Amino acid sequence: MGGGPFAFKSGLPDCCSSNPENYKVVAEIAGVARLVEMCMKPGAEDKPHDHPSHSMYFATPAKLQIQAWNDGKLSEPEIKEIPAGFAPIFPPGAHVVKNVGDAEARVLFVEEYPNAPAAGAAAAGFVSPFDCSGDCYTKLAEDDKWVTGILDMKSGDEDKPHNHKDHLIYVLEGTEVTIYPDCDKAQGKAIPIEKYHGIPAPVAAGPIFSNHCLKNTGGPLKLLFFERK
Repeated sequence: MGGGPFAFKSGLPDCCSSNPENYKVVAEIAGVARLVEMCMKPGAEDKPHDHPSHSMYFATPAKLQIQAWNDGKLSEPEIKEIPAGFAPIFPPGAHVVKNVGDAEARVLFVEEYPNAPAAGAAAAGFVSPFDCSGDCYTKLAEDDKWVTGILDMKSGDEDKPHNHKDHLIYVLEGTEVTIYPDCDKAQGKAIPIEKYHGIPAPVAAGPIFSNHCLKNTGGPLKLLFFERK
């Protein structure tokens, strides 16, 4: 069987290869990681598939039936009711998922690619947005490789100068942000954004993603992001 960029011991394909009607890649940093969006309508059920370790975020509440896949057999089903905003970190594993709720489930998760290069140590003077702008940045979860965070900002608000490592962004709400690379107010770039769109933010792109501050120049802003540690 197999399929996609992963070679799982189970022999199963990854979620996007096996179930493109329910899973799609919405942002990607080549060779590092991808941001996957699961949208599953009530009653929909996916096919057996496998995952590497993945950090998740539930954009909507969800009622899911989950069956683990072991040696070609499915476990007894378990029903999980998950609230919106929950950010679990799941270990590697194969399973089948069915939406047994009465509304569409929208879930985001980051999957690191096999043989992704190490993130590397933070540069001298690195300032995390969670440390300098805790009024608008909230850390939801973390493990030894990834941090799950939320930026929540009112129109017209601005954060403080900060740094990032590679990160993948998902727009939960918002219309425009203005980014100041190197926090140079003369070099501001207004960037239109759209709800439910993903944005890759590799540090290789330069200060626009790695060393900046930003202002919310649109409506209420809520950005989900998964950042390397």
